[in-house]
Amino acid sequence: MASPLTCRSTDHSDLKQFAFSFFCDKCGSEWKSPARPFEQGGFSAVEHEITRQLIWEQEHRAAFDLANQHAVLRFNYCRQCEKWVCDDCFDAEGDGNGEFCRECCSKLEVIEG
Repeated sequence: MASPLTCRSTDHSDLKQFAFSFFCDKCGSEWKSPARPFEQGGFSAVEHEITRQLIWEQEHRAAFDLANQHAVLRFNYCRQCEKWVCDDCFDAEGDGNGEFCRECCSKLEVIEG
């Protein structure tokens, strides 16, 4: 399983579905992935608990990896502080040319100004 995209994430998964939250590294705003059902590896009934657990772990890893990939579309990477931030914390229109979060843009303006 890959590392979470953002510094903070939460696993909301249970025995029926998989869901994850990722939080902006600056303000903490949450994005929650759509829930994905536990398909049980395509088996209609898995009688052995060990087998069920292995299938759950495999599907959990795949669901997390997919949610992590979708989080890339919800957050922006700041080249200065190397954090993943929400649109509200990103300086898409400012002097940073869409490369920095608002906080880093403000610091750069002070240094350059």
